[in-house]
Amino acid sequence: MKDKKAVTLGKSNFKKALGRITNRFWIKMLCLLMSFILFLFVRYQKEYTKDYITKVEIRNIPPRLLIANHIPENITITLKGFKDNVYELPTEFSTYIDLTNASIGSNMYEVFLAGDIDYSKMNITVNPNKIPIILDELAYKTVPIAVPTVGVASLGLAVDNIIVNPSNTIISGPKSIISSIDEIKTYNIDLTDKYLDYSTISRINLPTNIKSDVSRVNIKVIFNKDVEKIEFNNIAINIDNLNSKFNINSDNAFIINKLVLEANKTLLTNISINDIVLSIDLKDMTNAGVYSNVSVEANIPIHTKLVEIEPSFFDIEITDREAATNK
Repeated sequence: MKDKKAVTLGKSNFKKALGRITNRFWIKMLCLLMSFILFLFVRYQKEYTKDYITKVEIRNIPPRLLIANHIPENITITLKGFKDNVYELPTEFSTYIDLTNASIGSNMYEVFLAGDIDYSKMNITVNPNKIPIILDELAYKTVPIAVPTVGVASLGLAVDNIIVNPSNTIISGPKSIISSIDEIKTYNIDLTDKYLDYSTISRINLPTNIKSDVSRVNIKVIFNKDVEKIEFNNIAINIDNLNSKFNINSDNAFIINKLVLEANKTLLTNISINDIVLSIDLKDMTNAGVYSNVSVEANIPIHTKLVEIEPSFFDIEITDREAATNK
C-alpha cells in the first residue's frame, strides 16, 4: 500500500511540475527566443572589422628568370573578430609569394601571411589571395635613345637636330618585353618659347620591369634658325652707379661704333636700336684714377645673339668732384 501511495504521490508531483512548465508554454518559449535574439544582437554588435594594407614581397625568384607582368601594388588583409578580443589583434601584416621551383610562363601564385603569428585562430581574408605572375627569361639589348618633344618653339621654329649623349643604352628585362622594344625614350622636352639652341638633362622613361645602364642623358636641341645678322651704329652708352663725389674726365661721349646681332630672320624684322641698351657699371670704382679696359654691358633682345661689338672696352678717368670745384 505504501508503495502505491508513493507512486501516486510521485505522479502527482510530476504532473504539477509539468503543469508549471507547460502553463503558458508559448509565452515562455517566446520570451526565451527573444532573450536568445537579444544575446546574439548584443554579441554581434561587438564584432570588430579592420583592414590592413600591405605590399606583397616576391621571394625566391629562380635564377635567370624575371617577372614580366605588373604585380598589384597593395594587398588588403581584412580581419574580423569581437571587440572584447581587440587586444589580441596584430598591428600590421606582411605578405609574400614564394616562387621556389617556379618555371617560365603564367601561373597563379598564392599570397601567404608572413611572421610567427598563429593565424588559424583569426578570421582573416586576403584580397587578392592569388596573383597571376608571368615569368620569362632574362634578356639584354642595345637600343637608341629617342627624345620626344612637346610645345612649339617661338614663331614656330622647326627642330633641325636633336643630339643625345649617350645616344644608346643597354636594357635588360624579360625576353618577351625586350624583344618588342626598338628604342627607349626620355621624358618629354618642352620647347615652348625656345628660340636658341637649347641644352638640358633628362631622365630615361623606362617601361615596367625594364632596367637600363643609363639613367640620365644630355640633350641638345638645334633649331633650323634661318639665321641672319643685323648691324647698328653709333649707339650711346649709359654710365651707371657713378659715386656722387666723382666726375668722369672725358671730352667725348662714350659711343659704340658698331654692334652686330644674330637671330632668326623672322625675329630680326621687329628689332630696332631702341631695343638695345648699353651701359658701363662704375659701382666698384671707389677711388679717383684711371681705370683701363672697362667692359661694356649689352642688354639685347632675349631671342638674339651678340656677334660683334666695337669697341667693347674703354679707359675711364675718374676725378674727385670736390677737388675740381676748388680749382
